[in-house]
Amino acid sequence: MEVKVNSKKIIKLRTTRAWSQQQLADVASLSLRTIQRIEKSGNASQDSIKAISSAFSLKPIDIILQENPKISMAKQGRKYLTAILALGTTLLLYTSLSSASPIMLKVDASTRNENLASVRLLNNEGDESEIQIENTLRFEVSAEQVSENQIRLQTKIYEFGASSGYKQIASPILVTGFNQAAEVEFKTSNGTPFKIQITPEI
Repeated sequence: MEVKVNSKKIIKLRTTRAWSQQQLADVASLSLRTIQRIEKSGNASQDSIKAISSAFSLKPIDIILQENPKISMAKQGRKYLTAILALGTTLLLYTSLSSASPIMLKVDASTRNENLASVRLLNNEGDESEIQIENTLRFEVSAEQVSENQIRLQTKIYEFGASSGYKQIASPILVTGFNQAAEVEFKTSNGTPFKIQITPEI
């Protein structure tokens, strides 16, 4: 079932970030044609709403169109019925999208084949979980289940500097499945290589 979304708001959010439609499609793990259709028609599936709102770090309800039609006396009964059905659909959609279960994440950090950390994080959708690595790195991750066996991981990596404090050095977005490891490889300012594996567990 498709639901009306605020396409003008989606376009404004995208252009404010200087994203093309293709860039939004990549971040949301959707096709370019899907983004073009949503922006043109204002209709989107539940999965698309979840993906787009997550790309903008919003809740799904933030981009669902909240209609407030002017009701004429001649068609008042019919309009009220339509409004009630639309409200019911919106409430059911919001309940479905906002009641996701927490996701357990296994995070392993290593450098030059030396294990530095191995922890499990219970991540609630919309929240960020973090770990510290050797007092010089901070890793943040937020998980979202976008389909039955597809997990979208939004990550941020910060490096600590004596004069600047923690500074973000990378923010990759990964898509993986349950019990399938996703990897992030990067180097710090002094050239030290690090690898972080994130495995969503059932």
